[in-house]
Amino acid sequence: MGLGMKKLLIILAILLGKIAIWLSHLLGKQGSNFPGQVARRIYPSILRELAANINEEIIVITGTNGKTTSTNMMAAIIKEKGYSLVHNQAGANMMAGITAAFVNASDLSGRQRFDYALLETDEANVPLLLQELTPKVLLITNFFRDQLDRYGELDYTINLIKDSVRNTDIELVLNADDPLVVHFQNETGLHCWYFGFDNTEYDSFGSMESREGRYCVFCGSELQYERYHYAQLGRFSCPACGSHNPKPNFCGHDLQMNPRISFKVNNIDIKSPYQGFYNAYNILAAVSVSKLLGIQDDTIQRAIAAYQPRAGRMEEFFINGKRVVIILVKNPTGLNQTLSAIVSDKEAKDIFFALNDNAADGRDISWIWDAEMEIINSPEAQIATIVASGLRSGDLALRVKYSGFDTDAIIIKTDLKNGIETVVNKQGRVSYILSTYTALFECRKILVKMQEDSGEILEKQFETEN
Repeated sequence: MGLGMKKLLIILAILLGKIAIWLSHLLGKQGSNFPGQVARRIYPSILRELAANINEEIIVITGTNGKTTSTNMMAAIIKEKGYSLVHNQAGANMMAGITAAFVNASDLSGRQRFDYALLETDEANVPLLLQELTPKVLLITNFFRDQLDRYGELDYTINLIKDSVRNTDIELVLNADDPLVVHFQNETGLHCWYFGFDNTEYDSFGSMESREGRYCVFCGSELQYERYHYAQLGRFSCPACGSHNPKPNFCGHDLQMNPRISFKVNNIDIKSPYQGFYNAYNILAAVSVSKLLGIQDDTIQRAIAAYQPRAGRMEEFFINGKRVVIILVKNPTGLNQTLSAIVSDKEAKDIFFALNDNAADGRDISWIWDAEMEIINSPEAQIATIVASGLRSGDLALRVKYSGFDTDAIIIKTDLKNGIETVVNKQGRVSYILSTYTALFECRKILVKMQEDSGEILEKQFETEN
């Protein structure tokens, strides 16, 4: 291919990609993947070409839970510092979505330069992504069982990532508290940085949660835990081979959740409007990578304190004076942590839960039986009503029933709008809206309209994160 033809195809791919983005927005579509598919069809190497325009570093974030929130927090910190970046903030984390992010940011010539690229990617997409660009840093948040019908067993996904980074110069940023993550250094030989939490008052000394990391990766013996933060994250060691948590380079300590999060990272005071231990990990991950980039403490502190939950990640609405919080849930560990955060909110409350089984959600919804939903019956929970909705509302209602929850307080409303209106009109002081992927966008649109109709001001613009 001649140089002139190559330049022409790059310009055409970017132009038609941008038109596809505009049309998608005009039609009210999320517009995250289709524009990238258009650009890649016209010029298959478009991502590789545009990624070459990054002046400093490309940072890739993957893992089961928390990658969207961690990535968006990092983006807020980088912007606070004044750097330019390419970021797939729409949350489309496959090849087409990442390509669309570059197309959207670029000028028509394809030569516009940026300081950083910050790219969230699905775990199974890592090998494909690394074939087209070379990141300086790969952050792995955690590994949990998630959508087995799509990706198969967790070991398979982990091995895909290990094989793709082996024999590269990528630096890994790893969760020191996850036994499924920490062994990457031994198996790849790459330089690794670790983040993790010191002992907290929220730890437990036994765990009833399903634990993927029950056995030692090195020798197969059952791990012993001194304490659990949640799920398999905690202070562990192997009695047979002696493997244990590595010492974290970035240590979270003095954690408080009342219910908002505050803690220290290597003595840097961090405060955030987020709730829940899982979000404390997201914050710690974002701070860790930001420190590796050399960003100053005060910049990090300002960005984290100002960063508001959004797009289904504990985003808040106010409808007729009532606080309404929407949260994405997609696997048992995420649901456990969400329910724990809800219970820690001392207000009287009601819950709406939309459970779908579309392809993007995962067809197998048996994971709701692995979650420890019994926590909703604890005295401090103060949950008056649970509205089950979505395509699998009946299955969800059955799970709630078998948790021991009062059957008279379980309401089935298959229609999303009807179900949300029902829960918001209940007497509780706060309503929590839980949703799987494919219902999230519609649930949020309903909440936006209800907030507007109630006369409240919508302060945050929606960024579709799926």
